[in-house]
Amino acid sequence: MIKFFRRIRRQLLSENKFSKYLFYAVGEIILVVIGILIALQINNWNESRKLDVVELALYTNLLGDIKISYRTNESIKFRMMSYQDVNYQIYNESKGNSDFDPTMYYDYLQWSLPYKLNISEKYGVYVNNIRNEKIRNSLLEYISVEEGVKIASDQLIDFKRKQLKPFFSKYGIHNTESSFNERRYTFNGLMSGQMLDYSKLAERYGTVELDELLFDLRHNTSWVFHNLNWIEESNRRLQHVLKEEILMNSKKENSELLHPKKLYELLTEDKSTDEIIAIIRDEIDKDSIYDLSEKDINSFGYLLMGKERFKDALQIFKLNTELFPNSFNTFDSYGECLLLSGDKANAILAYRKSLELNPKNRISNRIRELLDL
Repeated sequence: MIKFFRRIRRQLLSENKFSKYLFYAVGEIILVVIGILIALQINNWNESRKLDVVELALYTNLLGDIKISYRTNESIKFRMMSYQDVNYQIYNESKGNSDFDPTMYYDYLQWSLPYKLNISEKYGVYVNNIRNEKIRNSLLEYISVEEGVKIASDQLIDFKRKQLKPFFSKYGIHNTESSFNERRYTFNGLMSGQMLDYSKLAERYGTVELDELLFDLRHNTSWVFHNLNWIEESNRRLQHVLKEEILMNSKKENSELLHPKKLYELLTEDKSTDEIIAIIRDEIDKDSIYDLSEKDINSFGYLLMGKERFKDALQIFKLNTELFPNSFNTFDSYGECLLLSGDKANAILAYRKSLELNPKNRISNRIRELLDL
């Protein structure tokens, strides 16, 4: 192609047709610019596809983590229900509306576990780079709600640490003896044993001091519970948009498998023959996006022959004989390319193999005479 254009330029210059040469030169520049723009567009498509793959992996991981967070939040919600049940039990007992309940774990009054920002910490750095608006907005909403749950949980922990524990210490409600009856180097027993002296707690029933504490406990616990309900709804919405996008991409991938790309498209991506062969070998037994059938690989070889790239074509035809060793057609095409390349000896071997696989293979009389077949 380059030789063709060069010949035109020389002819125009030698004939002193400057105006035509100028017109030709402008046209050649326009063609070059168009070529560059096409190459840039192809590069943009490739980059976009790479981003699609990365984002889809992110969505898949996020969906898995958001499902785990849903179960975690459900567990925390159940614990908050137990905390609130204790608050109500103590209040009702203090008002004479209920009796002591041996099945109730009164120590929940002092316990509260910290809330961890699982999704915010792991995915917060990616949120602004997400191109899908629905997912980005849903994730931003979830992160905001998750932070709200943590704030509410921290408020409850802070209240119990600064208000309840001093109250227990003031009236000797902590059960020191029970604490030291547990195994020396473990903590689990302290969370399941009777660390509060119920009789001393009951002595404070009806006092304004305890009523005020129960008031704050009821509100702080409910606020955590309210935020957990909110994050549950946000979690469902985020799961929905993630599943929707993953399903859509799955259908797109299936469509690509039903309508695979042709190997010649790799030439527009500036792939070398060695790189193309590596792709074929790597993806031949996979669900490749390329058509890796015997027929298409053969067609690609003929395309290279048409461009007088015989060395590259030989590599492709030889590869096809290795991938499809029982096909007479692959050896027939390989033999044809060898013959055109001047390698008569190996062409004969390829044609003989083709006839061995299919004795009815119709090779032209000219080639039969040439090869003495």
